[in-house]
Amino acid sequence: MFNSTILDLALGLVFIFLALSLAVSATVEALASIRNWRSRSLLQGMKDLLNDSEFAGLARDMYNHALVNPRDDGNAVTERDLKTPPAYIDPKGFAYALIDLTNLAGKSPVAMKSAIDLKIKNRQLNNFLNGVIDQTSGDLGRVRDELAAWFDNGMDRVSGAYKRKTQAWSLVIALMMIASLNVSAIDIGRVLWQQPTISRTIAANPNQTLAQALKQLDELGNAGIPIGWTEANRATFCSTRGIWTALGWVVTAIATLFGAPFWFDALQRIVRLRSAGPSPSEKRPDSGRTA
Repeated sequence: MFNSTILDLALGLVFIFLALSLAVSATVEALASIRNWRSRSLLQGMKDLLNDSEFAGLARDMYNHALVNPRDDGNAVTERDLKTPPAYIDPKGFAYALIDLTNLAGKSPVAMKSAIDLKIKNRQLNNFLNGVIDQTSGDLGRVRDELAAWFDNGMDRVSGAYKRKTQAWSLVIALMMIASLNVSAIDIGRVLWQQPTISRTIAANPNQTLAQALKQLDELGNAGIPIGWTEANRATFCSTRGIWTALGWVVTAIATLFGAPFWFDALQRIVRLRSAGPSPSEKRPDSGRTA
């Protein structure tokens, strides 16, 4: 039913994509941690949500509130004063902090709107909060839920912007890593198609660690897969096939953007297909097999 050569080819390529995806993901995560991308993105999203681009009003007050930023001392005047800005804010914590800062608890709807007018000077935000009071008839529980839902929706956009940023960096890092290691999907696919038995040396364990995957990737290079900058690979790159090698780098880099979970699932599916029965080359008269 299945051509074993195609499965062997797919197994080899998917394993390589998985190993590189793990390496790229680990590098991007390390960079995000060092550069505090999550906390900085969240801070920018909070400033946009509260219309406080200068961090001089409500956004600053929120970041000085214990429910939003419990690890700081609450005395920040500028963004630089934030010692440990959070990378995540609980929506209900945001809602309770905003209710506290606008002094809405224990008041009638009319008194709530007066408190909002006193605290919130931005017209758009003022109109929104007053509309929430009207819609909920001043029920504090419903006000909290509306504010939490509003925060969630705003953070969805922040998450989208953060994902686009990390995807762009992932592509750049992948291209640099793949070019330095010379991992071309086109060259590798050509060799695996011609010598499918090489891919059978892969211990196709979807749950292996990054170190194990990279070690096996190096072993594949020693087995004849065109990985790395050996004299033969350099000669190939300098020949007329160099353009195909470079194009293969781009294909490999794009493949890593699907992420390790995607290639984990793909590898598991291929392993299940591959183990469903012996390949035609294994069906030899002299091969002893049990039924």
